[in-house]
Amino acid sequence: MINILFALFSILAGIVLSEIAYALLLTIEYVMLGSFNFELSSAWHYLKIGAGGGGIMGIGIALLRYFGVKGF
Repeated sequence: MINILFALFSILAGIVLSEIAYALLLTIEYVMLGSFNFELSSAWHYLKIGAGGGGIMGIGIALLRYFGVKGF
């Protein structure tokens, strides 16, 4: 059960981090160009990338804990 929670929290963390990175990039663009160009399709794209990366990381951690690798 704890391994599933690790995977889910990793997916959520990946999503949050990717959306924070997108917001940071929008802020940098606003400071440089003076215009704010938010696109919902880009936000959705970063959400999917974060979910994929978090899923890979979470499943990897869960498998390492399952097989008893030292440090996990």
